[in-house]
Amino acid sequence: MARPRGDGIISDMCGICGIWHFDPARPVDRDVLWAMTRTLVHRGPDEEGIHLEGPIGLGFRRLSIIDLAGSHQPMANEPQSVWIVFNGEIYNFQTLRAILGDRYRFRTTGDTETLLHAYEESGIACVHQLRGMFAFAVWDRDRQSVALAVDRFGKKPLYYALDREKLVFGSELKSVLECPEVDRTLDDEALDEYLAAGYIAAPRSIYRSIRKLPPGHTLVVDARGQAQLREYWHPRWATTPSSDGRPPADLAAELRQRLEDAVRLRMISDVPLGAFLSGGVDSSVVVALMSRLSPQPVRTFSIGFDEAGYDESQYAQLVADHCRTEHVHEVVRPDIVGILPKLVRQYDEPFADNSMIPTYYVSAMARQHVTVALSGDGGDEIFAGYQWYRRAYRHALLHRFVPAPLRPLVARLAPWIPSAARIGPFLEVIDRPIQHWAMPAEYFPTPLRHALYRPEQRQRVSPYDADAGRREILDSVAAHHWLGQLQYSDWRTYLPGDILVKVDRASMLASLEVRSPLLDHVVFEFMAGIPADLRLNGRESKVLLKHAVRDLLPPVILGRRKRGFDLPMGQWLCGPLRPMLEDLLLGPDARVAAFCEPAAMRRLVAAHVDGRARHDGRLWALLCLELWARDGRPQP
Repeated sequence: MARPRGDGIISDMCGICGIWHFDPARPVDRDVLWAMTRTLVHRGPDEEGIHLEGPIGLGFRRLSIIDLAGSHQPMANEPQSVWIVFNGEIYNFQTLRAILGDRYRFRTTGDTETLLHAYEESGIACVHQLRGMFAFAVWDRDRQSVALAVDRFGKKPLYYALDREKLVFGSELKSVLECPEVDRTLDDEALDEYLAAGYIAAPRSIYRSIRKLPPGHTLVVDARGQAQLREYWHPRWATTPSSDGRPPADLAAELRQRLEDAVRLRMISDVPLGAFLSGGVDSSVVVALMSRLSPQPVRTFSIGFDEAGYDESQYAQLVADHCRTEHVHEVVRPDIVGILPKLVRQYDEPFADNSMIPTYYVSAMARQHVTVALSGDGGDEIFAGYQWYRRAYRHALLHRFVPAPLRPLVARLAPWIPSAARIGPFLEVIDRPIQHWAMPAEYFPTPLRHALYRPEQRQRVSPYDADAGRREILDSVAAHHWLGQLQYSDWRTYLPGDILVKVDRASMLASLEVRSPLLDHVVFEFMAGIPADLRLNGRESKVLLKHAVRDLLPPVILGRRKRGFDLPMGQWLCGPLRPMLEDLLLGPDARVAAFCEPAAMRRLVAAHVDGRARHDGRLWALLCLELWARDGRPQP
């Protein structure tokens, strides 16, 4: 399709890495740097480059999207005193270039050089001026520092290991691990967090010595190894519970304009571009806006599964027909046993969101036709689409009618309410605060984790509370409306720790760039100031978004409930995955047995396959942990 063109050219998706020895007499090993760089070939299959300067070494892999013949990296300023490796896209770089004016000579048409000069002008504070998704590292010879930064949402990852002797960093953990001096000691608290939530949130990683740079943060390291970690972006949700001020129609019109602008910016590309289309509200909004902005039909992609109830192609096709897209739908019959070890290896550390499977398949399918795909990621967090927000609404409603002193009694009586009563599950937790719905429940709550662990592992993690971080986040916005608290919690934890990790690793494995226009900070900051009842009103979610785009999509699409990338995981664990589950997890060579009691795992498997209980998420998390541990990973 023909893509709308901007005034200039934007950079590419890439992989970056580097080493800095603080001893100036110790040079970087070229072979190690090349090894680090080449672990990122899937992120950048088109080009590679390194820069060696005594104790500093920078590595780069490129997936060419725009400015195909230029913007080679690592890139230096004219005196070659500042060098940058950059992964991402700066959508407002033409504006920045105009601001920089005649003070700098531009040799390329890409945004990498603009970012480089913006750093020369303002130092690491230049991040405040950037609109886009990015992770970058700058070696500044005059300041004798390395500066690292990631975008406001953490769409582009950056891992680092810092000790008294060196700084090592990379786009993926596997790149950092190529440096033989990086300590691989397992972080038991990170393992505990994984079994609680299904992922490990920044700044922690599965290794004690390796950290993730959190969203909206910079890290500046000097020649003594002293580091300054700073947060540069931290919006808050509106505290008001109901509409006031501007009429909803005016707010909807402004949201529409911001969304159109965000989509338009992300359609700039010199290679084929399309979009994921599930038939849900968020991806449908993106496709509808793309269709309005494109002079030619948009290419759209969706997948489904053979099992009944796991193919929503009729909704995706309805949107495709309505928007007149060139739609490709594929029913996937996944080789789940064959693909799972490959995916686990790609994520580098334990990761249990099983929708990484359809994300990879739709990415691989789309990559056969395009190099860039837009997605609807972030819509549920920003516009309040998750089902637990609606559950929390019911919880809040019950709190209005049941006085606090009576709630413990009601909770004790709740099990006696007939199971058909839809209110029963809410009454069982009525004595808990509404923030109860912010805590993950799919995996292992604390009592189940401690019952699962071997005694020595239980002792190692017993002082640690895997839920403490999320509680601290909720407490920091305790004065806000309960919906804002839940959204804020998901924005700080679930979005960067799970959703964006899933999409980044799966799409990069297919060498596909994914852009998320709903995760534009200009859109986010606007929605953060919107009253709660324009995000969730009763059981209707995404209220203002639906108002803003109601002329673009069929009513049946706007009225759909959140579905997500559901998988028949329960069936697979009892079917094609059962031999793997039993052979690996319950076999004599099980690596997970170093942490968990084999008898406890055997009881979980038996209860699930016998149909006495559903442990889909828990068994999947243990299976992914076992495969990760078998891939040459350390044991405690």
